[in-house]
Amino acid sequence: MKKIFFALSLMLAFTINANAQENKSNAQENAKKESLELAQVVGISGSQVVDFERLFEMKHQTFEVKDISLERKTEMSRIIDLKIRASLTPEQMAKLEANTELYNKLVGKQPEKK
Repeated sequence: MKKIFFALSLMLAFTINANAQENKSNAQENAKKESLELAQVVGISGSQVVDFERLFEMKHQTFEVKDISLERKTEMSRIIDLKIRASLTPEQMAKLEANTELYNKLVGKQPEKK
């Protein structure tokens, strides 16, 4: 009986670990994709791409939490917006703001419903 319980708990542990790895890789892939899109629109350097990739990965990991409150999502969006503004020149920021769909996606704002 102990062996069966041990085997089941071990299987459960591996399942949980695999699921966590999958979520992390999804966040990494999405962050890389978003940072490359940003690089194409505003023309940022390689080190800035890596910095934005880490920022967007943090955003995706935070937004993947199932019971996150609306206030926390709003605050995360505000922080990401401030970090983007601090990192880009005014000309680059104007290019990004002109592309509202990308801008909203990067800061994590939900499209407004009509």
